[in-house]
Amino acid sequence: MNLHDLDLHQDQGQDHDRAVIGQRILDCCLREDIRGLLSRARQTTLPAELAAHWPQPAEPDWLCIDHLGGGELWLPVRGGGPLQAWSAVGDRWLRRQGEHVALEQGYRRWLEHLARGLDGESLALFADYMEEADCAVEHRRLCGAAYAAQAGALETILDEADWGRRLLGIDRLASYLDHPFYPTARAKSGFDAAALQGYAPEFAPRFHLRWLAVPRALLEQTSAPPALWPSFAAVGLPAALEISHALLPVHPLTWPELEHHGLPAGCLRAPHAALEVEPTLSVRTVLCVEAPRWHIKLPLLVRTLGARNLRLIKPSTIHDGHWFQTVLQALAARDGQLGARYIHVDEQHGGHAADARHLAYILRRYPDGLERTTPVPVAALASRLPDGRLLVAALAERFHAGDLLAWWQEYVDLLLAVHLRLWLVYGIALEANQQNAVLLFEAGRPLRLLMKDNDAARLWPARFASACPDLVAHLAELRDERIRVDGTRPLAEMFCTITLQLNMIAPLEAMAAAGLAGRASLYALLRERLAAALDALENEGVAVDEARHFLLDAPRLPVKYLLSAGSLFSKAHSGAADINKFYGYSAANFLQEASPCPAD
Repeated sequence: MNLHDLDLHQDQGQDHDRAVIGQRILDCCLREDIRGLLSRARQTTLPAELAAHWPQPAEPDWLCIDHLGGGELWLPVRGGGPLQAWSAVGDRWLRRQGEHVALEQGYRRWLEHLARGLDGESLALFADYMEEADCAVEHRRLCGAAYAAQAGALETILDEADWGRRLLGIDRLASYLDHPFYPTARAKSGFDAAALQGYAPEFAPRFHLRWLAVPRALLEQTSAPPALWPSFAAVGLPAALEISHALLPVHPLTWPELEHHGLPAGCLRAPHAALEVEPTLSVRTVLCVEAPRWHIKLPLLVRTLGARNLRLIKPSTIHDGHWFQTVLQALAARDGQLGARYIHVDEQHGGHAADARHLAYILRRYPDGLERTTPVPVAALASRLPDGRLLVAALAERFHAGDLLAWWQEYVDLLLAVHLRLWLVYGIALEANQQNAVLLFEAGRPLRLLMKDNDAARLWPARFASACPDLVAHLAELRDERIRVDGTRPLAEMFCTITLQLNMIAPLEAMAAAGLAGRASLYALLRERLAAALDALENEGVAVDEARHFLLDAPRLPVKYLLSAGSLFSKAHSGAADINKFYGYSAANFLQEASPCPAD
């Protein structure tokens, strides 16, 4: 489908997309208590003199926000979300200034209010975020049209004969679903409409990679490149050049920008593209068409999940990701409780030129034995098939005889068994987000995890050394100092915000919203299985008090503050040492039985 041939109700559709993005932004601002929206606002009912200005029957609950300057903002809200006390009902509110009352709407006006009185750096970040929100609206519209165009292929993804093609199709289905918490994740800042159509997974494109001949003295590779790499002749370079140079893959969207971002001396651009690929869910990771077991992660000059989150590849991550692969495989080999539950993608090979983040790559080889499996990233579970079903419902029908609660229990048990054990026994917390946590469905076998891309984990050396004294010497090989932590809190925060909230609560809420099961029963089962998992570890002699205190006793749980750290404020303003790991304790503890969960 050509992007210029979309039909005539685009304007109406764009209004809807704008309202959806607007509500998501308001929700996130409330969740993160930006500018004290929750802590300083008053929860009340709408006064009668204001109700006349509201274009529909007034909601029962309102927040009066009067500390930002410029009058009062009256925002209709609803209670009962799992990570926030109040959520926005829509993207409209009333503003009262003196005797004047106006109905206001939209994320641009909302952000203008929140930016009032801020410093110049923050005002610039707010302006950038408005552009990101505009981009999210446009990309949501374009990807919605692509979903309609791809519906026929999406109907049959579970029936694809090859497991690699099944994974690619499921990745593609997941690409149409917005991130559960970051409101403008739909925006691929740096992609125009043509780039989306040519290189984003929503559009199912195929393309060939570009290649750079790099002097061998400047190229650091962790091992010899695989046989699928093209020859110098195939990319239009003299074969004799192979003596002094080696080939480095470059994404076609990065190719035109190489000179602007710096090209080391002696590098030569190959005139021809080679190696046909298709984009996966991560966009910058591509699948090799002729060898679907091989995926290549490449730098992209695009920003996602925040204006400062440029999708380059830090050379240290090549080594740190492989470090965690080897350690996780070693733990699986010696610990039967882990060995039965996960396998890991091979990430041994990678390379970079002159330590440049835009001239790097990581090669992933998926393991043997996946032929009968259906690999499913957690990000895809809540995706909607063209027939209206959530993918998780179709998977439960196919692999669990239609018993969704049986699948839910097995899924929760799997995640808890792996990640609680890594945390409490080995001092490891993985940033295994929805994209990187891949489930292996296979008829007649228990659910398993396929792990990958674990270069941003957290590790407490003291606990790791106690559990694995023979591996202590390898700790010195870790290159990113942020990986090492001193104590359990960073492990608990990562477990809570990634494994618990992203990978359990987000699918839970989606299943409940779709009417597949009652929220109360899903939350009850989660609490029951968490208690059982902790009891099982304690019976082995593992100390679990820290997890019980953090997860079950504490009145509030951490929430990843995505807008506060990554988009709207500088590190100096927010205090974030790492914009991807900045937390606020603003979520009531939904793991406590007395804590109310959203009404069914």
